[in-house]
Amino acid sequence: MARVARRGDPSRPLYWRLAEALAPALAGEEVPEPPSARALAAELGVNRATVTGAYRELARRGLLVLRPGRARRGRPTPVVAPTTRELPPGGVDLARYAPDRELLPTGEAFRWLGLGEGEGEGVAQYGSAWGYEPLRRWVAARLRGLGIPAGAEGVLLTGGVQHALDLLLRALARPGDVVLVEDPTYPGLPPLLALHQARTLGLPVHRDGIHPEDAERLLRQAHPRLAILTPTLHNPSGVVLDEGRRRELLALLASRGTLVVEEFFDPALVSEGPVPPPLAALDPGVVVVGSFSKALFPGLRVGWLVGPREVVERVAAVKGAADLGGSQFLEAAAWTLCRRGVLDDQFARLRHAARARLQVVRQALADAPAGVGWSEPRGGFSLVVTLPAGWSSRAVAARAGELGVWVLPGPVMSVTGRDDVVRVAYAAVGGERLEAGMARLLTALTPGRGELPLV
Repeated sequence: MARVARRGDPSRPLYWRLAEALAPALAGEEVPEPPSARALAAELGVNRATVTGAYRELARRGLLVLRPGRARRGRPTPVVAPTTRELPPGGVDLARYAPDRELLPTGEAFRWLGLGEGEGEGVAQYGSAWGYEPLRRWVAARLRGLGIPAGAEGVLLTGGVQHALDLLLRALARPGDVVLVEDPTYPGLPPLLALHQARTLGLPVHRDGIHPEDAERLLRQAHPRLAILTPTLHNPSGVVLDEGRRRELLALLASRGTLVVEEFFDPALVSEGPVPPPLAALDPGVVVVGSFSKALFPGLRVGWLVGPREVVERVAAVKGAADLGGSQFLEAAAWTLCRRGVLDDQFARLRHAARARLQVVRQALADAPAGVGWSEPRGGFSLVVTLPAGWSSRAVAARAGELGVWVLPGPVMSVTGRDDVVRVAYAAVGGERLEAGMARLLTALTPGRGELPLV
């Protein structure tokens, strides 16, 4: 058994390979109870911690029940949460630790959300881990209108995209698994992948986006468990990938058995040119994660995850164990804003603002030193400035900071430590302040000025 584990995929940790070797036997009907971790470690000549890790992995798969002393075969006995039980007529619930109707806030607190009589009480209580049903229906309808097959029963509400990705990694990935991501990417993703001990493959982002030939080269090095991609309004470049490259990437990743995760930016946020179908409209096996943070406001903290039923159910099980359920109050607030047309109004406002601010940035960069390039966004509120060979994004960011303007250096948003790119975001400032900020950035980009070297 130890030899089988050691001959397994060397990219996987030994404890995981041992769990893989043990799993088929434990799935059988008539198999003796497994020995203690100490006894099995001595028998196989491996560290006890390796066996303990393997047992924990098998328990996560439902093949073992961990108890003090030794593991037992079988699945844990399901526990019915008191909040999900139906009380018999005349029953008194002394199990649920949640306020009754008399203890809820009084006055207009729930009517402010546009909720009718009785609905306020519903969103004030613990709800399903899947989220607020009316909002799930709204998200499903929106996605179907974009060609993504989705029903309300397959929409899982989350606390935003970061929360959705965290749950997905917890449900599907193990330490040492390979994850393919765009490089650079949004700054929240590298630390999340590091937290899950993922091995990352950085897919270079060029001025026109990612190239399938780069993906093909990387896929010869490893077979990623997941690929996390943003084909529409990629953060930080703002690029929209064309349909041909979308299809090429999907075919390449499918040939390696890689699960594709699409970070969804609504096509209504694109301010220039047509938008190809989302990845999930081209391949129903794609998992989609999105949120209302960019289109409405970040403080709403409501997002969603949609994909193949078996994947979403696994993520929902992790979510229920982790947080019992999201905030139905915030989910109801998001639904109210959507059904009242606030979201559609925001799309129009954001497109107009993005065009105006991008024009300011483009005009300023036209005077950048030779060798400085930049991506061409088609919406959104950021672009990537590429630096000449030998320049350091960290030094440029430091020089810009001394002049009173802040930009994001490459290593903060890269899984490979790229130091040749800078993110310029114009979401938080516009008008004359944006013009002044870009003028200071150009000063920081001009060789021979300032005290900090560029290399």
